[in-house]
Amino acid sequence: MGCSNSDSAQDPENTTEFSSSDTSSPSTTGSAQPVGPWVNVSDASDRPSIVVIPNKQAPTDLAIRDIRVGVGNKVEAGDVVEVHYVGALLADGTEFDASWNRSETFFVPIGVGAVIPGWDQGIVGMQEGGRRVLVIPPRLAYGTSGAGGAIPPNAELAFVVDLLSVVNLQPPSIPENEEVGSSLEIRDLAVGEGAAVEAGDKVTVHYLGTLADGTVFDASWRRGTPFTTTIGVGMVIQGWDQGIIGMREGGRRLLKIPSDLAYGETGSGASIPPDTPLLFVVDLMRIQNNP
Repeated sequence: MGCSNSDSAQDPENTTEFSSSDTSSPSTTGSAQPVGPWVNVSDASDRPSIVVIPNKQAPTDLAIRDIRVGVGNKVEAGDVVEVHYVGALLADGTEFDASWNRSETFFVPIGVGAVIPGWDQGIVGMQEGGRRVLVIPPRLAYGTSGAGGAIPPNAELAFVVDLLSVVNLQPPSIPENEEVGSSLEIRDLAVGEGAAVEAGDKVTVHYLGTLADGTVFDASWRRGTPFTTTIGVGMVIQGWDQGIIGMREGGRRLLKIPSDLAYGETGSGASIPPDTPLLFVVDLMRIQNNP
């Protein structure tokens, strides 16, 4: 919620990166690090905290500061990233959102308007393993509209963003000439090396769904953002509840699902007729209870 896009201005703005002459340099001691004249932020490896420094001078441009510089892949516009974040109002330090509270990492494309401009501009250039502070003026956040009851109009925001990974994953090919039998069939197209899914796990996946003739009826790839759900508890079709169990993080699996383990006699909307078997290619990106 805290960084999703709204009707705020999208114009490019100057970015001010605080140098060592403005603030103390990043450290690895776990102490609080000041960011400009506005906030102190912890640089410990666990959940960060934001403490607002009283200041009558509001930020006029996006301000960024690397509390911890990463050493992995660098974010470019158009990349999908996996992050943890905390967001607070600059006016009084009230925390309005945090992925940490949900025990769930956040996957989002950067630089394509899927998030507020302050994120689109401020996360580009980060490297995996880094922690960055963004101090964002209203015109690069939620502007005169605000966001729900948590972010008032014309609010300056502070975010601490931990970049866990830059997603390097290519969309799968559409399955061809695949016959679906009367029982669920699974085929691992790539075996992951991470933890294995158990019933009750919350997972984040990318997927491609097709009919037996190759017609694509749904794909998280088209939306640019992976899908998060819980497996084995009835939140998804039975073919998923059964077929994703045992997958390992980083794996890609083909599910051949008969109609009775999909949408059965009712089908689903105009795209899936009644009694229709389905094919899914599922990429397991994260088991969220093992972040």
